Amino acid sequence: MNESISEKLKGQIYIDPRLDTGFKNLFASKAAIKDFLDGILQLQGEDRIKDLNYSFDHTLRFMVPREKKISLDAFATTESKRFLNIEMQKAEHNFFIDRTVLYKSFLIINGKQEMENTDEFKALSEEHKEYRRYEIPESISIWICDFELPQTKGNYIDEWAIYSRESLKNGNSETIFPKNKYIIVSLPRFNKTADEVKTPVDTWLYILKHARDGKELPHFGSDIVKDALERIRIDRLDNKTLTELEKEMIAQEEIDCRLAGAKIETRLEMVDAMFAKTNLTDEEISVISKIPLEEIQKRRAHR
Repeated sequence: MNESISEKLKGQIYIDPRLDTGFKNLFASKAAIKDFLDGILQLQGEDRIKDLNYSFDHTLRFMVPREKKISLDAFATTESKRFLNIEMQKAEHNFFIDRTVLYKSFLIINGKQEMENTDEFKALSEEHKEYRRYEIPESISIWICDFELPQTKGNYIDEWAIYSRESLKNGNSETIFPKNKYIIVSLPRFNKTADEVKTPVDTWLYILKHARDGKELPHFGSDIVKDALERIRIDRLDNKTLTELEKEMIAQEEIDCRLAGAKIETRLEMVDAMFAKTNLTDEEISVISKIPLEEIQKRRAHR
């Protein structure tokens, strides 16, 4: 047992893999990343990923016209020339969808540049290069969100892509551009018990959601998962990692407090508007705003 474990971490078995340090440790092997990607992309048999390269905190920079940069939580390229990024999102914000599209734009441009920089592409004739001028490689963005997403309509995994409105009207739900895909996960909506977990992707989502519960987790018969759980065990961490983890937890607590405060302020502004513009009772306003009734009554009394 590591004697350097602080009070903040006492009672925990694993690092919270929703935090940066825990996420990196959980997926700190090619086998783990590959198992997760095969599962979430629903790849079977010969379609499964054979090999990949990956990195964490991968920075992409472009001049458009001034330098813009983004940092991907995890970036991977496969032997079949897929370009993927995996993002672990703790907090929601107003421009979440904008951010997913922006990150994907950078991912596509990076993939295009890397594709044209391969020996295979460079060996093509100038005529053939011109023919493939607008070709882009397959790119997939995976967003694991620790908050509710109304766009997913109650499901814990959704897929976003480019569709034809007219085709959808006629019952054809095939994407018109399968090389461009977003996979969106809403962790709060993943409610399977350990006994209900049957697939690799559900295994990883179960760990992401429950590692913070302070209980021993099953490895679901997978040596890859077993090794990953060992990597996030708190009593196996060195002092440097423990120190970094504690700092990250303190910073995250501060962010969570500020977000919670901002949400309450927004709801209180809504309460004031309902006071001024509606004839709703305090009880009805409490239900709508999710502010306790006694707080509503105090606020009305001090208007």
